[in-house]
Amino acid sequence: MELFEVSEWRCHIPSNSINFEHEAGRTPHTSQLIYLPTALDFNHPKVQQILGAADILIFQRNCITSDVWQSMDYWRALGKIVTVDLQSDDHYSALPPSNPAHAYWILNKGNMPQDPVDALAEGLRHADALTSPSKILLQDWEHIVPGFHIPNWPRRAWYEQCNPKPLGERDIAFGYEKDPNNDNVLFQGRFREGSEGQIIIGWGGSISHVDSWVYSGAIEALDTLFEKYPNLRLKWCGYENRLDYLLSRWGDKVIRQLGVKPEHWPFVVSTFDIGVAPLDMRPVPSNTGKDGEIKWDGGKYSYDERRSWLKGVEYMAAGIPWLATRSATYEGLAHHGTMVENSMDNHAQRVDNWTRALDTAIQNIEARKKLALEKKKWVLKRMTMEGRVQEYVETFERIGNLKRANQQKAILPGVTWNKAQVPQPVLPNA
Repeated sequence: MELFEVSEWRCHIPSNSINFEHEAGRTPHTSQLIYLPTALDFNHPKVQQILGAADILIFQRNCITSDVWQSMDYWRALGKIVTVDLQSDDHYSALPPSNPAHAYWILNKGNMPQDPVDALAEGLRHADALTSPSKILLQDWEHIVPGFHIPNWPRRAWYEQCNPKPLGERDIAFGYEKDPNNDNVLFQGRFREGSEGQIIIGWGGSISHVDSWVYSGAIEALDTLFEKYPNLRLKWCGYENRLDYLLSRWGDKVIRQLGVKPEHWPFVVSTFDIGVAPLDMRPVPSNTGKDGEIKWDGGKYSYDERRSWLKGVEYMAAGIPWLATRSATYEGLAHHGTMVENSMDNHAQRVDNWTRALDTAIQNIEARKKLALEKKKWVLKRMTMEGRVQEYVETFERIGNLKRANQQKAILPGVTWNKAQVPQPVLPNA
């Protein structure tokens, strides 16, 4: 089987891992990344040659225009398995204002001729299946397209290179410098002066996590803990600066670490003594037109519960102890980390929950770091993309079975957990 994916995000690691395992002789499958809009010209001989050799085509989220739909219909009509993948932050139908993409998806500042969310719904109707690292996102769209859960996994090759920083040793600042001998850029790490004996709580993320911190109770918990433990520090990684109005009150107790390339991120994570993953648990609706649901009213799960569990798995792969808000996001990892109770209707209780959970982790830091390091080898074997290639491919084989069953009007129990029927493709005009 050959697998071609048309976007790098959430495709790069699976694609490289499949090819890595193929080169090692452990899988017959291969993968290739093809970029839009070039791949949409299905009349072009080169596109015909490349995509025509594939068994599976994965369209990464941007299936919101008619040229994408026509391409999807063409390849489905030729018997290819065509899927759409929505990443864990892609709850476009209910994005909060704190997410920079809110202006595009909710306010339509891109002046799309059709509401972007409606266009996404239409795009999903042209696919055989939807894949996502979030089971909640799959539930949001289950009335339109069958959903298959594909978790996010880190690269084993990246995490096996580094071990967690021993407790009390100096912290390391990472960055890039120009190689004096050529035009290359070098990844460098330097010890932070005066960081001996510090306990590092670490977090890193994109610019869509403002509400995760504001509404989780973790910030107020750190107010208390910084007073109790003078050697405690928060390492804040990435380019999110909209929370500076809150973080600035801690002064030099906040360590800033700018973003690094994905393959270098494990080195940063390995400097944490404790990893954290606070979440905003305010429920939001699916806003996808499900029967009985009123737009912008109600909802069972929060926006953050549409995220993947990747932070937790990354902490485990780095061999460090971690805490996260108890949620649908981390339900599958609850026995591997410390889950902090949510107490949805009581912010003071959320603050107390995070305070007590972090305090306990700090008091038992040596034992927890030892246990996390002992589990690292097991995690690298079983919870990385290289170790999940066969499972990944088998998911698409199930999608293929579902496609063939629908074409023959057959019913295969247990193939997928939602009720949607796969729409049949319409061959577009050439």
